Amino acid sequence: MNTLGEKIVVVGVSASGKTTFSRKLATKTNLPVFFVDSIMWKPGWNHIGDEEMVKRLNEIGTGDKWIIEGYISKGARTFIFDRADTIIYLDYSPIVSSLRYIQRWWKHRKDPRPELEGSPEKFSFKFLKLVWTKGEAISLNRFLNEVKNKDKIIRLKSPKEALSLLKSL
Repeated sequence: MNTLGEKIVVVGVSASGKTTFSRKLATKTNLPVFFVDSIMWKPGWNHIGDEEMVKRLNEIGTGDKWIIEGYISKGARTFIFDRADTIIYLDYSPIVSSLRYIQRWWKHRKDPRPELEGSPEKFSFKFLKLVWTKGEAISLNRFLNEVKNKDKIIRLKSPKEALSLLKSL
């Protein structure tokens, strides 16, 4: 039985493995998974805009069952985190996420990821630096600190811990 509930958010810095983890989690829990990248980006890396992003996440977040995976825009974090039964934070070391970023770029530089149709990966040293310094984690940690029910946050510090959680379901 799924002890995580029926509304799960999977967050972490870019390239930490949120999409892969969420696909496996969806298989284990039979919950529908929503990839924020596929909501946020139109083909050719065209961003839909923050207002539209918040609107779409609100629509998804009002559902009874979901896994929402990815970078949750600041305008949507509070209501998505509040509605979630469980927040899984892939809080891996910078070296793990940086290596995964390079691997992802290499694998999908010509053939886009399934959730990002029409948007092949582009390598960026600026983005690699963001991943390496865990720059996205600063505001994410701030929002997680504001979550009222801290018991619903599961912080996984390594891919081994993530695998262990999946095996336990």
